[in-house]
Amino acid sequence: MVGGEAKVSWALPVLLALAVSIDGFTVGFSCGLRRLVIPVTSLAAISLLSAAAVACSMIAGSGAAQLLPLASISAFGGVLLVILGLYIIGHHLAGLQHGSRGEQEFPDTAAAQKRSPSLTSLLQRPEKADLDRSGTLSVKEALLLGSALAADAFAAGFGAALIGMPFLPTVFTVGLTKFVLLPLGAACGRIALREVNLPHTPLWGGAILIIIGIINLFQI
Repeated sequence: MVGGEAKVSWALPVLLALAVSIDGFTVGFSCGLRRLVIPVTSLAAISLLSAAAVACSMIAGSGAAQLLPLASISAFGGVLLVILGLYIIGHHLAGLQHGSRGEQEFPDTAAAQKRSPSLTSLLQRPEKADLDRSGTLSVKEALLLGSALAADAFAAGFGAALIGMPFLPTVFTVGLTKFVLLPLGAACGRIALREVNLPHTPLWGGAILIIIGIINLFQI
């Protein structure tokens, strides 16, 4: 029974970590294609930022759970994860459509490139985080990129707390998964070294969150 409980306690945190970290693989892949180096210190900063985001949101979620009726806490968390998954998928599809129009209507200019990149644009073009164009992502620049990668983790952590996911396993697996997937994606990008668009990995992350939410709702 102890072994079975251990598997159950780690299963959902691992799924959640994959859901909120799979975009890290895509970002790493893009960095690899553009030969953008991510040192271990910068990689650690990105991973810790995602772990910290999940930790803070889970603490907030646990506090919010005290204000909700006991019978509805888990259901609310499941619905929240489903909504977040749908939002990620919808946001990604809308971004693809908007980006396609933007490239036709507003081509890149030197002035546009000097503007500070938005968090959304960093996920699509992570090389923009290399503000000094050195080819190496400093810790300061990594925190900028990490903020974009941590946004989904923060939102998902709130729902994770409501459905009763264990705090430490969830925070640990999110940080570890991000630490593994980013350099793995970069290695694959360096091997490819050509313009290859991965098949919409944000959609996978959104789908996983929806699955977690549905699993929780069926368990109620």
